[in-house]
Amino acid sequence: MNPLYFLPLAALGVLAIGAVLIFVFNVGGNDDKPQSGKPREPRTERERLPYRYGDDVLFIWGRSVWTGFFITTTTDEHMPTDELVPEALKLPGLLHQIAREFHRPQFQVMLVPRRPDLSGWVVDLTRRAWRPTDNFAKLIHREAERAIAQDRLGAQYDVVFLMRVGQLSESRGPGAAVVSAIADQATGVHDEYFDPAIVAEWHERADEVYAVAVDSGVEVQPMLRKDLVRIIRTCLFGHLPIPEDTAVDRRPWGAHEFELAADFRAYNHKSRLEVSVVDDDTGEEHRTYLATLVATGWPDTIRFAKARAWGRILKRLDFPVVVSWRGVLLPPEEFRDRGKKIRDNLEDEARDMDRANARIDSLLVEQVERANHLVDEQDSRPFPGMESQLLLTISAETPEELENRRKRIERLFAKTLDATVLRPKRLQYRLLYNVLPGDGDRSLIGRIAPFRRLQELDQLGVALLTTATQVGDRAIVGRDGITKGWQGILVGRTRDGHYPVHYSAHSAIAREHGAGVVIVGASGGGKTTLALKVFHYESEAGARCVFIDPKIDAARMAYYLAFGSQVLDPDFMRHAAEGCLGEPGCPFQPVNEAYWRDTEIIDPLRGRAGNLDPLLTAATVVEGRMHAQAMLEIFLGPTAWSRISGYVVEAFSRVVNDYDRRVAAYRHAHPDASAEEVERAVPRPTTWSVVQLVVDEYERVKDSGVADTEVRDLRFAAAVLEDLRKNPYARVAFAQEPTVAVGHGGKRRTIITLRGLPRAHGTSSSANIARGIIYLVTRLGFQMLEETTERDPVKGWRPQMLFIDEAYSVASTGEGRDLISFVLKQGRAFNIGIVLITQQAGDLAKIESEDLDAKATGTNQIHTVFAFRHHSDADAAQTLQLLNRPAGDRQMIETLKSLRDGECVMRDVDGELASVEVDRSFFEFAAAIQSNPHLEARFKSVDPSPDVDDWRVIEETSTILGEVGSVRRADGTADAPAEEPVPADEGISV
Repeated sequence: MNPLYFLPLAALGVLAIGAVLIFVFNVGGNDDKPQSGKPREPRTERERLPYRYGDDVLFIWGRSVWTGFFITTTTDEHMPTDELVPEALKLPGLLHQIAREFHRPQFQVMLVPRRPDLSGWVVDLTRRAWRPTDNFAKLIHREAERAIAQDRLGAQYDVVFLMRVGQLSESRGPGAAVVSAIADQATGVHDEYFDPAIVAEWHERADEVYAVAVDSGVEVQPMLRKDLVRIIRTCLFGHLPIPEDTAVDRRPWGAHEFELAADFRAYNHKSRLEVSVVDDDTGEEHRTYLATLVATGWPDTIRFAKARAWGRILKRLDFPVVVSWRGVLLPPEEFRDRGKKIRDNLEDEARDMDRANARIDSLLVEQVERANHLVDEQDSRPFPGMESQLLLTISAETPEELENRRKRIERLFAKTLDATVLRPKRLQYRLLYNVLPGDGDRSLIGRIAPFRRLQELDQLGVALLTTATQVGDRAIVGRDGITKGWQGILVGRTRDGHYPVHYSAHSAIAREHGAGVVIVGASGGGKTTLALKVFHYESEAGARCVFIDPKIDAARMAYYLAFGSQVLDPDFMRHAAEGCLGEPGCPFQPVNEAYWRDTEIIDPLRGRAGNLDPLLTAATVVEGRMHAQAMLEIFLGPTAWSRISGYVVEAFSRVVNDYDRRVAAYRHAHPDASAEEVERAVPRPTTWSVVQLVVDEYERVKDSGVADTEVRDLRFAAAVLEDLRKNPYARVAFAQEPTVAVGHGGKRRTIITLRGLPRAHGTSSSANIARGIIYLVTRLGFQMLEETTERDPVKGWRPQMLFIDEAYSVASTGEGRDLISFVLKQGRAFNIGIVLITQQAGDLAKIESEDLDAKATGTNQIHTVFAFRHHSDADAAQTLQLLNRPAGDRQMIETLKSLRDGECVMRDVDGELASVEVDRSFFEFAAAIQSNPHLEARFKSVDPSPDVDDWRVIEETSTILGEVGSVRRADGTADAPAEEPVPADEGISV
């Protein structure tokens, strides 16, 4: 069979005789008749939902035992039709495997909408944060509140597979009956006893179903009891919010404890249900209107195509739809016999018409031919089939809107598949029973419901029920119940479907993936916005974050959030370079002191000389000597270094030995001194002092009669080292005074800005110095991350993140590539995530392509990619490798070039691809990262409140800017009034 075509079993005409099938169930034939000697249950009791038991694996509906699990969806936004064929075959493949392992199993496939549970996300993420600030909890709470209040997010859909795995006997035993009667009278809640051995058998059967699904290649997740309750409530509560309570957290339930989770009343109108739900907190009654549609007509053949996948289309409607496709799997022999019977009936009808000299309709001839084709195919290649029923439930606030949605669904199926769905009258209550998980309606009315048909299993693939446009973090629950990963911060929403997109680098690490994240795209597309949002939120959550920035974007954000509109003062950056911001006597004092206290900004090229001296910044003097020698070798190049290395090594030995003697003397005088006290009391040597030793040695020997060759080399050493000390860039490595330039206090944020750094390409002296500075900065950043000794008894080691903007500047050097590669491979072991931001994907791909260990093991340590807008085909083509797309994928290249500001294509840790709209959420944050010189003054003229609860949502931008009368300066004076208000979307991507 051509996999691109899914042929239904037959047309409606093929089933003309058998179109109206009796609703036959495998259990009991007289369940609804009162047994002799037993009083008939009251009407209210008979209309209860017949759920009798529930745990995290099983549930019982009436006398049938069911199990279920979720089928993991695949994101299909950027997948062409031919690549979707394996996904379309996923469900049919699963049912083929189940049909081989079990006899005539009853199954139910459900597509269940799930409103984004951002309230639960807020609680979970706050609990997982290592040491969150008060503002972090407020940030994510307000993000959730904004997304829900403004209805910015669409419903997500779960694909649920359910199967009947057992049957209850008639009796529970006399002892259990007595205990149950006493409990009923005392508590009013019916409790039930099941033999643990029998329950264990059901669990074993459920495990077999789970194993068959895994063996068939379907990725599944367990369905817990709380999930079952949510599914039931979703079916019953329509558009109303599903209540959150603790009823689902108890021990396995008895018969009527399900009412705790699904207490509702439904009035059965002719064409709809009117459901009434009472709010337990307020006592207020809410109403929703439900209608269930059935598929009554199906085309003869359906050519599989992405545009005709009706399940995929339903998920993108602006209202949720519950799909229930239930049935029984028929073995090949029974399926063939049913087909032959239908064929024989059709041939008899044709012969009767011929004998009566009636004109034989061409449709009947086609039906006979198709029936013959089906039987012939079954004879040559037997395959199982199914007798199934397809139902769709919709809901609305009013009957008028419900009618509108019904018409839209009917038009959708007619246009997309040339199929017919209709709303039966006077059967809505019974049809709702058939939508619920379990056996469905078994009443006399339900038994004559005609909406079942014979179909091939491949029909389940036509709908593409298992695809979605979900991307980002997800928690993976093993069969053992252990959860790995979680949903990180809310970075935005998918462009297709408006699903929430969560991301945390440490969630991926918790799922045992690599440590690397790549943000790539042309300038102005929005990549810096995303990087700074992750940087800000992760640092507020307690992660120690280091940002290496060749520009000043990260520093500019931190300065504004700490000092507000003072950053517009022309003297502000001069004071920042001098390192006196916030100090007593400085004219610039923070408006958010807590934020500034946890922020370190290092500007080596404009700050104090020697603030990157390795002997001062390293954890130990011995380690500092190693880095200082490596730095000098990079500064000078291999030729010059080979001439002077002997003098430099000897000078390092002298200063380090002298330091060791001073430390030993102090410890002898103060035997109880701690390491911190020794560090404060004994000044460290500096690289300046090492250079000075070489210069002094040359001065000593130049007139002392030493051989000219030796003097010449020593003179060269003194000259080149003296030049380095005076170089406006290299001076950052030579501290004249033995003071520690950078603290090691473990602050939340450390920003190292490298604005003005020369290009590190070529062999010129400036390129060598640039590479040496990159080496120092990268080592300092990694050192800050490696030095953590902070550990929580429950949450473990403090999470850390390293951000490298314009990563090509680091990756262009051998030292930078080695260090990045090391963190990519080793970061997971130390709970360190690394974020690489670049305009070119080629340098990042080169890091891994040159890594022999990675190539040998076939690993890829970059677990997530955010690809923003690209300007050229060549740049986009380089990014395809990071997105796991084939080279020359023209459709993806065009997608990358057409992205709008603030949009990107995300490849998540599971390899899913979807277009994402990055959300700035708040005006204060948008102002902090605003770098447009024409807009910056107006955005940053408003001081950010230290309390996030006072921050304004991004939609208020126009109003806020319109109210600003002047720009406040540090001395209290004001500039001229601002110009006309800026439109809300100008300069902001949301």
